[in-house]
This record gives sequence, structure tokens and C-alpha cells, in this order.
Amino acid sequence: MIPVLNVYGTGARIAANAPGVNVLDGCIYIVGFKSGVGEITQMGDIFHLVYGVPKGKHVSGEILERINRDLRDSGIKVTQSDDIDRDTFIKWSYISAMALTGAYFDIPMGPIQHPGKERDLFIGLTKESKAIGERLGIDFGCDLVEHHLAVMDSLDPHSTASLQKDLKAGHESEIQGQLFDMIDRARSLGIPTPVYDTVAARFSK
Repeated sequence: MIPVLNVYGTGARIAANAPGVNVLDGCIYIVGFKSGVGEITQMGDIFHLVYGVPKGKHVSGEILERINRDLRDSGIKVTQSDDIDRDTFIKWSYISAMALTGAYFDIPMGPIQHPGKERDLFIGLTKESKAIGERLGIDFGCDLVEHHLAVMDSLDPHSTASLQKDLKAGHESEIQGQLFDMIDRARSLGIPTPVYDTVAARFSK
């Protein structure tokens, strides 16, 4: 099993509740929306799955190669991570900043791709999650702000995050994992999050 939910630590939580199941960890980069019954429409060209074996687990090279082959044969770009804890945190950090900025201003990605208050909020959220990751001992291997901006600027400017769509439709959303879990993690580490707190003031639990 390779969970790809937009919340850091999902694989470990599933593994703890699924004894006997070989749970890896992963994340996915894709923009899409439900366009009909049983139908999902992809926006843009990004379709990239990153996965890896958590520390302390062992999976045979044969199984991993089969996973890689099946994904590539399906037209999905796949990266087998050498540090999936790092990569799932980076994705959590990115999707949180992206989705919350879009939801806070009720906008698509376009305005975030240009200088202004929308891009400033996105950067502020990224800097706060970066502080959390650094406190957890994660070596990002890159400038996290520059990384997130590069991903943001590659998106279809008309696209919106699934979190935004779910909130507007009154559906169950990932706001707990993308907003309040980030704040809770920061609190547990003694890290202030004034930008996240500003967003949280608009979206009560």
C-alpha cells in the first residue's frame, strides 16, 4: 500500500492500524477535479508520484521495480525516494500553503503566481512550515521557499485546490490535516505560527 494523502505521517498511522500489511509512504503531485460521476479531469501536465520505504522497513528490490514499472507503463512519472519522510513533509508543506492561500482569498492559482498579498501569504505559510521541518531534523536538500514557488508557478493559473472545492461545496475537506494539524505540530515544538494563525481565524474547526 502506498498512501498519498496530503498529510504528513499518514503512512505510519495506517501501518500502526494495519498489522500484516506492507505500508510504504508516498505523495502525489497532480491537479484535477471531479467532472462527473466516476470521472476525474486532470488539469495541466503534472502527474508525479513520489514514494519510498520508511526507515526500519524492508521491501525487496523486485517489488519496488514492479511498482516503478507499473506506474511508468500507466503514464505516471514516478520517483523512488531515498528519504520519503523528507519528501512527504515537503509535499505537506507545499499543499498546505497552496490550498490555504487559495481558500483564504477564494482565488485560483493565477494571482499567487505574481507579486502581491496572495504570493506573500503563500511564502509566509511556507516559511513557518519550513521552521517545523527544520525542528524535526529534516534536511530539505533545497531552499523550500524557492522549491514551492517553482511548483506553484508551473500550475495552470485557473486551477484550484481540492480543499477549496470541498469547502465551497460543503463537503468533508482536508482542512484539519492541512491547517490545524500544522498548527498543532508547531505548538508541540514551541514554534510560533502567526501566518497560519491568521488563516485559522477564518476557518474554525
